[in-house]
Amino acid sequence: MPYDSFAAMSREDVLAIRTYLLAQPPISQPQPRNILPFPFNQRWTVALWKLANLHTGSFTPDRNRTAAWNRGAYLVEVLGHCGACHTPRNATFGMDEDHKLAGGTAGIWQAFNITSDKIAGVGDWSNEELSRFLKTGAVPGKAYAGGPMAETVMNSLQHLSDDDIQAIVAYLRDVPAQSGDEKQPRFSWGNAATVDGDAGTEGMTQGSGTAAGDDLYRSLCSTCHGANGGGSSDGSYPSLTRNSTPGAATPEDVAMTILEGVKAGDVAGRKSMAAFGGWLDDGQVAALANYVTTRFGNPDVSVTAADIRQMRAGSTTGQTIMVLAAQSLVACAAVLMLGLLLLLARRLRRRTSSVRLMSAHRDRR
Repeated sequence: MPYDSFAAMSREDVLAIRTYLLAQPPISQPQPRNILPFPFNQRWTVALWKLANLHTGSFTPDRNRTAAWNRGAYLVEVLGHCGACHTPRNATFGMDEDHKLAGGTAGIWQAFNITSDKIAGVGDWSNEELSRFLKTGAVPGKAYAGGPMAETVMNSLQHLSDDDIQAIVAYLRDVPAQSGDEKQPRFSWGNAATVDGDAGTEGMTQGSGTAAGDDLYRSLCSTCHGANGGGSSDGSYPSLTRNSTPGAATPEDVAMTILEGVKAGDVAGRKSMAAFGGWLDDGQVAALANYVTTRFGNPDVSVTAADIRQMRAGSTTGQTIMVLAAQSLVACAAVLMLGLLLLLARRLRRRTSSVRLMSAHRDRR
């Protein structure tokens, strides 16, 4: 719940959302069990998080900027809460404002850098391409939205007015560029694929992946994406080359796409993709993901069956390390606090004993 972003909403917008929610039919739904790991399942710690990261106050327009820029800033920073996913987190798990929109995570999915950097971000995109992506989730030769971003396009962004979309673009263009680990733009990996909608094997690249990955791709993927990864001629099924997902510097989004599929909602004719997580084992998902990134995208990234097993459990190696570090930190703090309390109690006992001895000595006199 990104209330740290919503805190800057105007009163009118808050009341408008409240009116809409109250107009929806009631649904009886049991409260879900808290499944967060310790210490994140301790609600009292939220008070400490707020002290470090919650900044209250309404959005204040910049008088030195245009109306479109200010509207875009309000949509990106407040209503759209884009930074909740696209901004990395600091040591206190708040948004790192020094690296605004430089890329973050949405669960396991990677939310890419959307600053104006020409390699790591969207600086090499045209305004029309950015607008098209926000409205449809698809820009051939650049990117196709997946995971939470595809759902954001389906449920939210496609319904915005053209003026609001252009306002978002105007604001993003002005966000300071942030570099990343990418060697080249995510969409630049892979040769331009031949559009081929059938599952034939013509043009298959030898040595482009493991035999298991090759077999899985032919049987599960080539019918829609084509034997050469070119997608369908009408664009309803995306090309896998010149695509930001296989070309990313991390493999999570490719693996998660295989596991969970893509909910595209037929926005602008784009078709959804089935989830294969229930059909394939961890080794098969890893083999297929590595085949896709090696043949069509960034060949420097890969996943293992152990990585996939962890993703199914709801985390990545980095996130698990973060949770373990937080648990260790809390445990150390608890031990330190207990030690200080024991030391204090010991000193109080000594002081009490000393007072009693002095009192007894006075009584004898």
